Amino acid sequence: MICVRAVSTWLPDTRETLAEALADGRMTEQDVERSGYSSIPVAGPDLPGPVLAANAARAALAESGVDPARVGLLLHAWTEYQGHDLWSPPHYIADQVGAGDALPIGVRQLSNGGAAATELAESWLHAHPDGLAVVTTGDRFCLPGFDRWRSDRGLVHADAGTAMVLAAAPGPADALRLLGIASASAPRLEGMHRGDDPFSTGRYDQGAPIDLARTKKAFFAAHTREAFTETATGKAKQVVTEAAERAGVALDDLRHLLLPRIGRLTYELYRPVFGEITTAEVLDRGEHTGHLGAGDLLANLADLTTLLGPGEKAAVFNGGGGYTWTAVVVERPA
Repeated sequence: MICVRAVSTWLPDTRETLAEALADGRMTEQDVERSGYSSIPVAGPDLPGPVLAANAARAALAESGVDPARVGLLLHAWTEYQGHDLWSPPHYIADQVGAGDALPIGVRQLSNGGAAATELAESWLHAHPDGLAVVTTGDRFCLPGFDRWRSDRGLVHADAGTAMVLAAAPGPADALRLLGIASASAPRLEGMHRGDDPFSTGRYDQGAPIDLARTKKAFFAAHTREAFTETATGKAKQVVTEAAERAGVALDDLRHLLLPRIGRLTYELYRPVFGEITTAEVLDRGEHTGHLGAGDLLANLADLTTLLGPGEKAAVFNGGGGYTWTAVVVERPA
């Protein structure tokens, strides 16, 4: 068991609606329908991904009561450009929040980055039972490199930072207890984000903004969508079942099962799949956030601190390109 001292989502104040994006031609009616969301947070140029992550980390550290100087490990995950070339954003975040003695490490697992960082932090804490770990994510999706509305059709990308403070030993005011975690992958699907493109010598050599619809179209020209769906749903069942087993929790004892914030089609895909193995209420919390890059899992954990009553348990399911899927089972302390 790993203890979540605090977990926080930090959103910029500015919001844009999908209705506005539809009205000015940034989205089609089909894309809006596929998303199923209504509005998203949008950061200005003064709030790049690492700054969003640092803001979330300050909030989580303040809520936890943990002295940043005591943090031994800081893992930062992201999907989109962090603002500088040949530079380490986790070191920046550690310095900005006062974690000067922490070991800062970057984690690149696309949309499953926050989940991967959480699993790595769990392992580190088992080896350092007196230590404290911080996991952060931060993404800002903007032109010219990425079009939040059209780079991945029907999947609306939004800007946010998330952060979580973890410890091995229980504390008097823990937000959650992480009871079990499990991951699975299918590397044969990595081509969905590569397509037929040759390897490049520099960023955006294949053109800007990034067009994931193009790479996915090329991938599915050689592979069936049904094969992807079969793999994704099978891995989803696997990781949720394994996380519950490691937690020692019956699947029907879960109150909620939260999905990644990637739209209506994903909800329609996974809800019946999870309905086969658990009576938990399947939720998509993305209506007013959109997809938060590497941060969906941590944002969902933050939501569970208010959704769950004392002693109640839930699962969070997540996935990301490559492909990798992760599930965590948590409990709100009594």
